[in-house]
Amino acid sequence: MYTVGSLARSFGLSRSTLLYYDSIGLCKPSGRSAANYRTYTENDRARCRCCTRDRTKPDQRHSQ
Repeated sequence: MYTVGSLARSFGLSRSTLLYYDSIGLCKPSGRSAANYRTYTENDRARCRCCTRDRTKPDQRHSQ
């Protein structure tokens, strides 16, 4: 299980960015902890990876 903070760090995102992605439905957690914290599974992480994989600067995407 991942928390918002741990999942955000694994992608190099801020916690607030991941919370924003949740609010717009881009990367939703599959559950909540007993304390009502968002929890993400490996499947959630894989879905989020698709949304965050191209984080390079636009001018670096096609240069070799």
